Amino acid sequence: MLTRVRTCVTVAVTACVVVLPTACAPSPPPEPVVVEASVAATKAPAPAPAAPAPVDLAALPVVDPVTVVPGLPGTDGLEQRRNDDPALGTWQTATVVRDTAGYDAVDGTPVGRVPAVTLDVPTVLPVLDQRGGWLRVLVASRGALPSQDPAQVNGRTAWIRAEDTAPSGTDWRLHLDLAARTLTIEQGEATQTVPVIAVGAPDTPTPPVPQFVVGSQWEQPGTYTPRVLLLSSQSETIDAYDGNTGTSATAIHTTPFARTGAISNGCIRVSDEVLDLLWDKVPAGTVLTVS
Repeated sequence: MLTRVRTCVTVAVTACVVVLPTACAPSPPPEPVVVEASVAATKAPAPAPAAPAPVDLAALPVVDPVTVVPGLPGTDGLEQRRNDDPALGTWQTATVVRDTAGYDAVDGTPVGRVPAVTLDVPTVLPVLDQRGGWLRVLVASRGALPSQDPAQVNGRTAWIRAEDTAPSGTDWRLHLDLAARTLTIEQGEATQTVPVIAVGAPDTPTPPVPQFVVGSQWEQPGTYTPRVLLLSSQSETIDAYDGNTGTSATAIHTTPFARTGAISNGCIRVSDEVLDLLWDKVPAGTVLTVS
């Protein structure tokens, strides 16, 4: 009797050992489903983006060096775009062909009127970003006075409609080295570094922000600044040192004074020989960086 029980146990265990591997075996893959009939889908063009609502330009402050325009956004760390069409110049600019609204964002709130002419010269602005029919441009207007908020003075931008501009560009770039007191001029593949006579004093430093050439043909004979390349930046410590315009605009200009060093109100003083390299040559919209 005992022998028969042991035989049954042995058989049962053997059966389990055989069954378990069989239960774990993978199932065969399903047969692929082949759809032989073509699938027709109706394609419709994407709807055009809605045009911005009409804006009363006359009710907006002018975006220019003379006017403080609150609400202009900063650069958000963006730099000038390279041109999609290099034939226009390496760096992208936009020439404003008609007065247009400047917005704080794409489809945002209009905060100023960007004019086609700034201080008697065509308005040409560096392009930082491009989205659809919108351009984000660096502008030559203060967002606040230094006594209000120094961080809002320079580096202001606006979104404008590309349809109100003509594509343009520049092969020029400028860089000011404050410590070395040198100006590096890049024109395409050609680069040269030249000395400057003076830069901003410690209490009235040259603004250390990306800025651009507004225009290059202001002659003021008999003054301390006989020839002026106006820049888009203004002093971040002085509300106004020019009584006629109420501005603290900076510029690259010649000077009758021989004194050198960090002594100006923020302007970059150069010799006549250095200004000759730029005068009537460097295009408006050319960016100047400072370090």
